[in-house]
Amino acid sequence: MDALYLFRELKDLKLHEVPDRIHLVPLPPYSPELNPVEAIGDVIKDRIGNTLWETLDALEEAIAEELWPIYETAERVRSLVSHGWLLEQVNAVVMENSAITNWK
Repeated sequence: MDALYLFRELKDLKLHEVPDRIHLVPLPPYSPELNPVEAIGDVIKDRIGNTLWETLDALEEAIAEELWPIYETAERVRSLVSHGWLLEQVNAVVMENSAITNWK
């Protein structure tokens, strides 16, 4: 869970009930490598940054051009957010905390 103050305040609103088996862990500040969605933002920023756009429509079109391949194919998302070390850690935690004894 992002540790941004806004998210902490939203959590306090209890908009959704979190099941007991799910533990929300705040991410440390300045750790984009722990929040894989940051990679998607980087792709967009690389495309639109340091550019003076003539119109808002032109800017929106450029953003859409970057978002469409991400929306269209799961493999593109995986390539951006699937860090090997992150998957290994998630799988290790699942194995340690799983009630399933014959995990494969």
